[in-house]
Amino acid sequence: MTQEWKLTRRAFLQGTAALGAMAALTGCASQEALKPSPTGEAGVAAGEVEVRHAWCQMCGPAKTACSTLCYIKDGRWTNVEGNPDAGNNWGRGSKTLCAKGNSAMQILYDPARILYPMKRTGEKGEGKFERCTWDEAIEITASKLKELKEQYGPESYGVLSPQAYQVLWTLGRRFLNVHGSPNYMHSAICALQRAASKKISIGNAQCDPGQINKTKLLVVWGANTENSAINQGDPNKRVKAIENGLKVIDIRPMLEGLGSKADIWLPIRPGTDCALALACLNVIIGEDLYDHDFTDNWCNGFDKLAEHVVQYTPEWAAPITGLSADQIYELARTMGTTKPMAIQYGNGIGDQQNDGNWACISICLIEAITGNLAIAGGGGASMKLPDPLIKTKKFDILTDRLEASSEDTEKGYFAGMAKLVAPETPRWYQNPKTWESGPNSAYFKGLMSVLTEDPYPLRAVLGQASNPFGATRQPKKIVEALKKLDFYFVVDTHWNSSCDYADVVFPACTHYESSQQFATKNTAEGTFIGINQKIAEPMGESKSDWDFYLDLAVAMGYGDDFWNGDMDACLREQLDGSGITLEELRAANKGIFVERTDGAKPVEPKYQDYETLFAQLPNGKVQCYNEWIGGKPNNTETGTLGYLPEYVGPPEGIAQTPDLAEEYPYIISDVHAYRLCNHSYYVGVPYLRELQPYPWVKINPATAKKHGIEDGDWVKIESQHGWVKLVARYFEGIAPEVLMCRRGWWQSCEELGLPGYECFDGGCDSTVLYDSTIENFDPFHSAMSKQTLVKISKLEEGN
Repeated sequence: MTQEWKLTRRAFLQGTAALGAMAALTGCASQEALKPSPTGEAGVAAGEVEVRHAWCQMCGPAKTACSTLCYIKDGRWTNVEGNPDAGNNWGRGSKTLCAKGNSAMQILYDPARILYPMKRTGEKGEGKFERCTWDEAIEITASKLKELKEQYGPESYGVLSPQAYQVLWTLGRRFLNVHGSPNYMHSAICALQRAASKKISIGNAQCDPGQINKTKLLVVWGANTENSAINQGDPNKRVKAIENGLKVIDIRPMLEGLGSKADIWLPIRPGTDCALALACLNVIIGEDLYDHDFTDNWCNGFDKLAEHVVQYTPEWAAPITGLSADQIYELARTMGTTKPMAIQYGNGIGDQQNDGNWACISICLIEAITGNLAIAGGGGASMKLPDPLIKTKKFDILTDRLEASSEDTEKGYFAGMAKLVAPETPRWYQNPKTWESGPNSAYFKGLMSVLTEDPYPLRAVLGQASNPFGATRQPKKIVEALKKLDFYFVVDTHWNSSCDYADVVFPACTHYESSQQFATKNTAEGTFIGINQKIAEPMGESKSDWDFYLDLAVAMGYGDDFWNGDMDACLREQLDGSGITLEELRAANKGIFVERTDGAKPVEPKYQDYETLFAQLPNGKVQCYNEWIGGKPNNTETGTLGYLPEYVGPPEGIAQTPDLAEEYPYIISDVHAYRLCNHSYYVGVPYLRELQPYPWVKINPATAKKHGIEDGDWVKIESQHGWVKLVARYFEGIAPEVLMCRRGWWQSCEELGLPGYECFDGGCDSTVLYDSTIENFDPFHSAMSKQTLVKISKLEEGN
């Protein structure tokens, strides 16, 4: 049977009779039925409840941060808790989970799951599809990829990278390399940007504290760990250190939970952190607050930096940042006179500002010249754990399969660099010593190649667990690229807003429905290993992300490099030599913990081991004057990179574009990670949607009242690029000139009667508000600004 229909969420469910099928499969057809069972450990003891191990996927697909125990009664997953054997959050014995983790059952049993493979029958964007078999969908996809490879070369295929997706780091990379394409399209709004800036300035040293219990001053600069790492231990460690006397300075536009515990909060204007960091360098150097021994022996070009930053005074930075000159002096002097000092800086700094590279470098240089690198309580210098007691093999992604072109050879590039469609960092920079898991193109710029055909257009793109309308900038441009693509295919658990433009959609099962991923955690007490155990059989005709890649590889003729489609063979290869078999691992319902009995304990690191930490840097020194990148081509090959940090500022800002600010007087930005969702996913989860029922914008009450806006009113927020509607939430912990929202709204929650929203003008996704001019992106690592100027008004008609 085939049937054509417009794929609204409700129509899709009705057209496939999925809701009834889901209830039959799960024994769970109502919100009430999903409430936690009180029979966890007691039920296990009585033999009425079974417990199975799973890595929580609620912070992202295939994540292995938190080990969980899943309780199953009468064939249905009823409740979940942290696995005390694994060492989540505060360590061994912890059973905590965040709100997302506690809602995991509702992902498995979500009535909005995609259950069947679909192929497009109408025009792109119409949402007209018909059901097909999995094998047919694989054959359509393989045939098209073969055709495009033959006609345009293997580099015509690119894959969109969602947030830290383990499947793409392994099988996805391996597939790209065997296929012959370097076009892994990283988002350019995540941690890779910070990592690259740190590497080229302070090498393998770190700024954030390795031993926070020994830190006297912690400067939290745009880090958001109460949202992004709520169950990974950082908030717990910080609170404990504060109780023991740690002083905290928190620098970010909006006061978040941990910010309320800081000694000083500095509400900086979004996008101006580089100006603040340069002004701090001005004070620290100008007032002789730096470590002379370190700068004399371990800094490259310190005198040039000192001369350069004379121009960046606190008086210059104050009208840019929205802070007073006195606040900037106090910050710089406190950092320059308190030791050990550590700086924890986050995505809002280097990854989402168009001068993010220099912002990150300037922050790293503050940590370096004050002598706080690799000292107890300063940056890095973590206690060294004993070797793991369980050792598994690293996944081989077959990087050597990328072929070197004549241009690669001529210019001394690593193989494949010349064929990158949109180098995220410059081609000359990308090599196995600098990349995360392989070569990268930039997500947005790569998609724009479809429209510009510069240097060539991508022809086929895979969106796997990634919604391009919420993952980058300007969905109005993204949709034009998706329409023009020869072939766009999606693998996902839910029908995200880009699926209407796909040619084929594959239904992915959650990682709670497969047993194809394991991970280890090494602690002072011992080593834990656990594998995902099946909580339920895959719903409908869904398959795992792992099986999708293996099936496609076999259909492409790459089976010899993909275990001939046998994921168990892949797992056995990784476990070989570990002393643990796949069968033993799958049988261990709480994972396997090997206790340390040899008496080995964590030991002090080798402090101030600068020869090792700076070994890759030019002259083996911190790059105050950056000879690694200075004078070399930028990532668009339209100019050269500088040697010294400079402030550029956001494309649109109160200080940068005063004429524009007359019409659009407020700055808006968004929270990159949020504790009640995973980027643009999970706002359809009832437990989580109850806590944030509507898309919100936080606004200072004084600002709201100027426009007749009451707490809870729907408002219209408009930039020169687009407009959104959001619900105003009064919040005094935000400057009167700043608005803060949360990107990524699109899912509905029919269990609670709450709607989904569009991602274009008049919708609720902040990405439509931002500048997307490629020339404004960071010229080293492609970071894009996530702030712009807007005006606000009360919206008479709500949602």
